[in-house]
Amino acid sequence: MKGLPVATFNELEPAQALREQFTRAGIQASIHDESKLERFWFMSEPLAAIHVEVRQPDFLKARRLMTEWEASTPLLKAAVRCPECGSSRVEFPQITRKFLLPVFEAVFMAMHLIPREYYCEDCHYTWPKDKPVQPKLDILGFPPDSAIGVPTHHAAKPH
Repeated sequence: MKGLPVATFNELEPAQALREQFTRAGIQASIHDESKLERFWFMSEPLAAIHVEVRQPDFLKARRLMTEWEASTPLLKAAVRCPECGSSRVEFPQITRKFLLPVFEAVFMAMHLIPREYYCEDCHYTWPKDKPVQPKLDILGFPPDSAIGVPTHHAAKPH
């Protein structure tokens, strides 16, 4: 069955648990594992390579059920999520698996000319594999040792 991805995982076990939950809810789901493809073809570690897919007529129902399950069970805790919209319909690396273009992009990625990034299929946001470390900021968004916004004590002394 070729379906639409509804959730993405790094590991097989949580994907199997979600597929079983869909089966109990009456939705036919399958697991599409791209980990071998990513390891060989894209010469990268298999991240976001395991996709739980459902048939197109069941897609909206599956998304609604996932929203309900997220509130009541830890079933989707291991899902790879978009930091922008929270979707679990994610690809890594960010290139399509169709036609010839991925061949060239994979070569450029292997040469480190193009970075490997995650890609959200819902909002089209891309983000790096390794999230940059965010500096600690104060309540106004300034670094704690910044002189911006700090009152100076150069006021004239009374005579």
